[in-house]
Amino acid sequence: MDTVETAKVQTIRECGHDEYWLRDRIFDDPAQLGLGDLQAVIKEKKLSQGGRLDLLLKNPEDDSMFEVELQLGATDESHIIRTIEYWDNMKLKWPKRSHTAVLVAEEITNRFFNVVHLLGLTVPIIAIKANIVQIGEMKGLVFTKVVDSYDEQEEEETPQQAYDEKHWIDNYPGTLDCARLYKALLEKIYGEIPTKYFESYISLSVSGTARVWVTKRKNDRAFVEVKHGEGNFQEAVDYLNKEGISFGTRGGKYITFNVSTQQLKERSAIHEWLAMRLSPESLKTQTNQASDVTAFKLVEPQC
Repeated sequence: MDTVETAKVQTIRECGHDEYWLRDRIFDDPAQLGLGDLQAVIKEKKLSQGGRLDLLLKNPEDDSMFEVELQLGATDESHIIRTIEYWDNMKLKWPKRSHTAVLVAEEITNRFFNVVHLLGLTVPIIAIKANIVQIGEMKGLVFTKVVDSYDEQEEEETPQQAYDEKHWIDNYPGTLDCARLYKALLEKIYGEIPTKYFESYISLSVSGTARVWVTKRKNDRAFVEVKHGEGNFQEAVDYLNKEGISFGTRGGKYITFNVSTQQLKERSAIHEWLAMRLSPESLKTQTNQASDVTAFKLVEPQC
C-alpha cells in the first residue's frame, strides 16, 4: 500500500521569503500561474497615473495582457482596488488588446468574492492563491485559481433559470436590439438561429452550438462575444486591426466588442466577414453564397 504523506501549508514569510521573491518566481516562469503559456513583459512597471504594477504578462498567441498584483497574506480593499486600477490603466494604454486583472494572494477573502459579484462581467478578474506546501523535508510553491469572473461561456449552457424576450424588452432594450441585429446577420448566412435568453446574456447558436453571446451593458450598449470557428484566428485579428474597429480577444479563439446598435449597423460588413467564419462552409445557406461578393447590410428588426 502506498504511503501518502501529510502536507503542511506555510506562509511565504514563515519560509523566509517576501513579496519580491514571489514576484521574481512568477516573472521567471509565468506559466506556473496556470493561465497558459504566458510571457513576462515587465515587473515593477511605474505608471504615469501613480503606483507600480507588480507584473505585466502577455499571451504571445493573441497579445492579450494580464495585469498582476501581488499580496502576501489575505486580500484587502487597497489591493483589490489597485488591481482594478492597474487593469484600467493598461486597458487605456492598449485599447485594442484583451486585458485581464489578476490578484495573487495567500488568502482570498469573502470581500473579494463580493467585489467580483458586483462587477459582473465588467472587469475580467482572476484570483489566484499562492501557498508554500511542505511534504516531509521538501517544500513547493503552489498556485491555485480560485476565481475567474470571465470564464468562457459554455457552448452548451449549463442549466439555469430561463428568461424570455419580455425580460429584455423591459430591462435592456438596447442590448436586445444588438442581439436581434446579430441574429438577423447570422440568419442570412446560416438560416435558423436558436436563441436562448438568460438573466444577464443572450446566446445565439449555429448548428446547435452557441457561437455568439450578447451580454447586458449600460446606456443601451452590449458586450458581444464571438467564437471564431473557422480559419486562422490571427487572420481575423489582423483584419479587424486593419479596419480600425475596436475589439478585444480572449483565449485565442474569442473576439469581443462593446457596441451600440448604431455601431453594429455602421460596421455591418466587418461583422458579416467575421460571422462567415463561425462554422464550416457546408453550413452556410445556398442563398447566401453571394454574400462573399455583396456585403450584407444590417436592417433593424421590428419589435
